[in-house]
Amino acid sequence: MNSLFSYSRKNSVIHRCPAWIKLVLLLAVPITVHLCPVEVCLGAMALFAVLSLVSKTDFRDFLRDLRPAACYSIFLVLTDVISHYAFRTSDEIVRKSTLFLILKLLCALEVSSVFFRTTGIHEIRQTLQFGRGRNAVSSLLAMFLGFLPQIFSNWSALEQSYNARGGKRGIRKAVVLLPLLISMSIRKAGTTYLALLNRS
Repeated sequence: MNSLFSYSRKNSVIHRCPAWIKLVLLLAVPITVHLCPVEVCLGAMALFAVLSLVSKTDFRDFLRDLRPAACYSIFLVLTDVISHYAFRTSDEIVRKSTLFLILKLLCALEVSSVFFRTTGIHEIRQTLQFGRGRNAVSSLLAMFLGFLPQIFSNWSALEQSYNARGGKRGIRKAVVLLPLLISMSIRKAGTTYLALLNRS
C-alpha cells in the first residue's frame, strides 16, 4: 500500500503534463475555491476526481489522500453541535459555512493528491530552476514540496512496523509513533540540508 501523497509511476496524460502547469494549479485552485461560491468548489472537486481516474492511479489511494481532513472535519462539526446546544450561537446545528470550509479543505487535498501522485520530486526541482539568482529560493520550495510525501512515507513505515509488533490502536499509537516521526523528519531534513551544502 502506497503512503499518502506518494508518487505513482504511470504513463498517463496527467503524468506527461508539464510540472509547471500542475504546480500552478496546486497554488491557484485552493485560492480560487476560497474566493468563489460553493458551486465552483463542487465543480473543482468533481474535475480532480476525474483527473485522478485519468491519471491511472489507484482511486483508493486518491481517497486515502483525503483522510487528513477527517479529524479536522469531525472537530469542526462537533464544535458547531456543542455551540448550538450549549450556547445557541446559531439556529443551524451545523452551519453552512462550516460545511463549505470542509469542502474547500477536501478540494485542496484533491489537488494535492493529483499533483503529488503524478509529479516526481525531480520534475519539481527542474521546474523551479529559474536562474542562478533564485536557486536558493527554488531549492527551498522544492524541499518543502518534497517534504510532505516524505513525512507520510515515514509515517506509513512506522505504522507498518508498529502493527507488525502487535501495537495497540488509539491514543497510545499516536503517543508512541509521533516522537519517532518527528525524529525521523528532523534527521531527514538535516541530511537534505547537508547534501545541499555539499552541492553548493
